[in-house]
Amino acid sequence: MSTSYPFRRSLPPRSRAAILAVIIVTAQACAGFAQQVFPGKAPPERIPVVMVGDRLVNVAWHLGVVPEAMSVRGDLWPFGRVLANTSSMILGCPNYIVTKDADIVPRTLRERGIGTVLIEQSAPFDRTKPKRDPMNLLPVLEKADVATALGTEVTVLDFTGDFDTAIRQVGAALGREAEAEKLVETRRAQLDAVSARLPLPGPRPRVLVLDGTLQAETGKAFVRAHLPGGYTDDFLLTPLGAENAAAALAAEGVAAFAPLPRLDALAEWNPDVIVMTGDADAVQRKLAEALARNPDLGHTVPALTRHALLSLPAYYDSMVIDYPQILGRWAAAFTSLNGS
Repeated sequence: MSTSYPFRRSLPPRSRAAILAVIIVTAQACAGFAQQVFPGKAPPERIPVVMVGDRLVNVAWHLGVVPEAMSVRGDLWPFGRVLANTSSMILGCPNYIVTKDADIVPRTLRERGIGTVLIEQSAPFDRTKPKRDPMNLLPVLEKADVATALGTEVTVLDFTGDFDTAIRQVGAALGREAEAEKLVETRRAQLDAVSARLPLPGPRPRVLVLDGTLQAETGKAFVRAHLPGGYTDDFLLTPLGAENAAAALAAEGVAAFAPLPRLDALAEWNPDVIVMTGDADAVQRKLAEALARNPDLGHTVPALTRHALLSLPAYYDSMVIDYPQILGRWAAAFTSLNGS
């Protein structure tokens, strides 16, 4: 249940053909999977609230609300950066607002006259960087005495249990209870429809998930592999009935990813499918370089011989309302590989 604080104590030709086979892939562009657009729907209302937490902001957006200022994982959630450029001021990630600039939230409340702070409680909030926890902001606000000095009300919204309950809590905090109830029903129906088709029939494929980044200033491409045991496994590969092919890279990984300067070891990883997240162009460039150095990869790696390359949105448990759609995208893409 949500907890409100007036704030006292309760704060708790061979090579060429192989390269072209990789570059010319029939994939859906993802660009971080922007939030769904609904024609004819009014744009979200910006309200004088500070929100801390990706899931909280995602639910609020679907309820037709964006905060005046927010703290989210902008590095993992591309749409958070979109909001920061269009609707909301981003204060930094939940670790930045506590350790790098502990006055940024109290200062924003003072300067903008904001009287409400909503904080997401999740367990864990971020698997990749556990220090990022919105709840760490509570003692900062208590020390600043924002309740007495600024008349600010702080409410913690509990995402640790049943997710439908969390949506209803956010709806109540924003005065959008009816919209929240409808959102609960819609998301549940979507998730049930997708889950009914999973796991997918057939052999358990080995999947290498590669996340690409293109550096704007230099044009350089960077690629990292999603390691077993992270968000990709739990929310996507396991429900699909697939296996993460990057187990051999676990010792090289940091924060659920393993950086890959080169992709020459594809034969060792031997994936049946390669999924490109982030910037697919960066992954394609690295694949082309590896094939240029070793054309035999195009004839020995199952994912390359079958042209089983897919460009799909990553999921880091930020876009919780959109999760059924993302899982459905992955399911449809994997089904298409089998000609179903």
